[in-house]
Amino acid sequence: MIRQASVAGGKAGYTESSPELEQWLARHIAKGFAADALVLSMLRSGYDDAFARRSVAAAFAQDPAAAAAQPAQPEIETAATGMPLAYAADGGDRRVPVLFRLASPQVQLFQQLLSDDECDALVALSRGRLARSPVVNPDTGDENLIDARTSMGAMFQVAEHALIARIEARIAAVTGVPADHGEGLQILNYKSGGEYQPHFDYFNPQRPGEARQLSVGGQRIATLVIYLNTPEAGGATAFPRVGLEVAPVKGNAVYFSYLLPDGTLDDRTLHAGLPVATGEKWIATKWLRERPYRSAA
Repeated sequence: MIRQASVAGGKAGYTESSPELEQWLARHIAKGFAADALVLSMLRSGYDDAFARRSVAAAFAQDPAAAAAQPAQPEIETAATGMPLAYAADGGDRRVPVLFRLASPQVQLFQQLLSDDECDALVALSRGRLARSPVVNPDTGDENLIDARTSMGAMFQVAEHALIARIEARIAAVTGVPADHGEGLQILNYKSGGEYQPHFDYFNPQRPGEARQLSVGGQRIATLVIYLNTPEAGGATAFPRVGLEVAPVKGNAVYFSYLLPDGTLDDRTLHAGLPVATGEKWIATKWLRERPYRSAA
């Protein structure tokens, strides 16, 4: 499929339709995907923002019943400024404001993706199974403990608990990535001084240990980090190659995707969990794959 790139305000995006795109939109509308989720998915694939919105609107116009079922877009205000936000995502069971969206690399910050009660419940579920967080050894594929990652973690299976299933459905709605493409939710706890030094979440197929991970759902394409509390100080998520830091605020979630339209991986998504200066930090991490995911044997 050939797509034409346009440049507006210094940001390039694809602006050419195709039968494949039209079929993709029709298929996902028939499955019940909301307009906002389809726009987000197109943006993640490199389409121009205005073109994506026009294409989705035109596709819904071909299906009056689906268009009528779309929720009205409310005016959402920020507590800080009182000004209406430019965009909100459809979370299925709620509207989720998007506080900012960076086009390149693709980073978004969702406001209150989870309620305070949901955050507290996830923390409570994880307390009984916390263990030191490992990382995948790039040479062997085994999970090892390293000094660069100092958190304690708890892993949950997909839809293991009713609360987790509800949250995973919401994640699928706001990202446009089906729930069965997600790895199990991981809850992490960082004490004062805890950090995760700069790293990539995607796998390097040239390293045998990481290549082994590709057999259970393909490459990781995106990450969602949900903040389950607000630390007293520190603990931001930093993207050093773009000069961006995201403050950890309870209920908010930062989403970043790293699979570019040409199939290459975006190394500007190098990121780190900065040290917690005071108090502790709780987060939930969701990694999303190219294909339906099954746990490694």
